[in-house]
Amino acid sequence: MESTNWLVYVACGAIVLAIAYFGWRARQKKIAMYRAWAAQYGFHYEPSDNSVVGLSSEEPFNVGHSRKGIDVFRGMYKGSHIVFFQYTYTTGSGKESQTHHNQVVAIGLPTARPLLDISQENFLTKRFAKDIDFENQTFNDTFRIKSPNRRFAYDVIHARTMEWMLADQRARSYQWRFEGPWLMTFRPGLLKLEEVFFYADFLLDIYAQVPRHVWSNN
Repeated sequence: MESTNWLVYVACGAIVLAIAYFGWRARQKKIAMYRAWAAQYGFHYEPSDNSVVGLSSEEPFNVGHSRKGIDVFRGMYKGSHIVFFQYTYTTGSGKESQTHHNQVVAIGLPTARPLLDISQENFLTKRFAKDIDFENQTFNDTFRIKSPNRRFAYDVIHARTMEWMLADQRARSYQWRFEGPWLMTFRPGLLKLEEVFFYADFLLDIYAQVPRHVWSNN
């Protein structure tokens, strides 16, 4: 009986080691592929770079624990600094732990600016969450705007920008945020390189709506 138990333990250990090995091998192949992709498109790539976990102070950042920046790409895109990566964090512990993945794409701003978070209104946020209202009620019913600096929010989201946001399906579908030196968008899920430039173009279109005086320190 003891001999049988010992064989079971050995078999289980071998299976665990095999899974770990094949997982490591798959990861090394992905890293090699990402390095080649980065070299082809002129980006700097790091398989792990936890400096990006402080990119924002709002969800999905600054929640949970074991926060990690995985497969971090940096470089230039259409004249703007860009960073994109997979942001991972964990909630709970032990058997109750759960790992969350998010794809993040961000472009650099001329100067650091206050937090301005744009998301979509829903039944719960309309009833229970406070945000900044604008003169366009259709806009207020569609978007949830959060910022500790109302002047910055009103400077960025002027009448023309509101019309653009209401007409652009991307703006009506994705959450995006100004914070510090970055304009970013993010979604749940793993990093997909085939999506990155689509989101980057969206951010550049947002940036194009912002009046130049917003970047002045005066």
